Amino acid sequence: KDERTALEGLAATWNEAHPTQRVELVAMPYDGFGDKLGSAIPNGNGPDLFIYSQDRLGDWTAAGVLEPLEFWIDDATAGRFDEAALTGLAYHDALWGLPLAVKSLALYVRTDLVPVPPRTTDELLAMAPGLTARGVFALAYPVDDLYAHAPWLHGFGGRAMDGDQPTIATAPAVAAAAFARELVARKVVPAEADAALTATLFAEGKAAMAVSGPWFIADIPAGVPYTITTLPVVSATGEAAAPYLGTEGVLMSARARDKDAAIAVALALTSDDAAYERARRARQVVPNPAAYRRDLGDDPVLAAFRAQLAHTVPMPVSPAMRAVWTPYKNALGEIVSGAATPAAALERAARDIATYARTEAPR
Repeated sequence: KDERTALEGLAATWNEAHPTQRVELVAMPYDGFGDKLGSAIPNGNGPDLFIYSQDRLGDWTAAGVLEPLEFWIDDATAGRFDEAALTGLAYHDALWGLPLAVKSLALYVRTDLVPVPPRTTDELLAMAPGLTARGVFALAYPVDDLYAHAPWLHGFGGRAMDGDQPTIATAPAVAAAAFARELVARKVVPAEADAALTATLFAEGKAAMAVSGPWFIADIPAGVPYTITTLPVVSATGEAAAPYLGTEGVLMSARARDKDAAIAVALALTSDDAAYERARRARQVVPNPAAYRRDLGDDPVLAAFRAQLAHTVPMPVSPAMRAVWTPYKNALGEIVSGAATPAAALERAARDIATYARTEAPR
């Protein structure tokens, strides 16, 4: 609701200044919205501009749904955004949107249980026995989920994708999976904690820390003392644990009626002033560094996720990523349960992904 109110305010400001180029906002249910856009735009229908996350860029660029924007974007304009956020809306050497907001995971810490957050994974492991003795997990997150596992994968130097190619059973990926297994084996984290159970454990003081995103705040009961901070450095590599960065952007239809007017609106909605208003009113984590030079630094939530932004990896946008999620989840489940070694499980996942890719390849 707050995000909608902020966006409506910005649209009203635009309409007042541009009475002959008015913006009409249309709210659509998220479920099915992407499919509707993918069907409507190639047939000459749909909006000139729309707001969506980066996850369909690969499909939409191939289908001719989107207009590339670099013709209108100079270095000064690109410079208003964090590089990682802009990279999240680029694909095959073209820019397909302007970033509105970013989302990533970070570390939630119950300050009544952990007065000083761990700076490294070694510190995390060292503090776990004392908490375990009190019936408390040091950390909770969905251990068999690639999105939640990604901070360790990237911190160990691995990647799920290299361009359009899955990179699954690499040595860094095996090391990261072995670390996840160690966390479960040493009872640092629960073996079976989905997002809902993670929230429950944290709320009830049965997990001292949790890995989650801005949405997690809504699940924390009033009165629970907590802080949010960056994820720890992976001691084995000296690299920061780096979650995926999701970018929500303003994208232009390839069939936009007036593309110059559309890009003007997109630039206005993603300006530093507009970013400040969206962050202030809706607590959106905006990718405009200039917005934080105002009083946004007083907001501890925005400050924490802003700090984490420096250690993130843009979410892959290649269509090939669709084939990765389920086999990787299955592999992580086998690894943390001890049913398979990290190397064997990830090699099997790589084969499954390759088979899926061959099956789905155009004939």
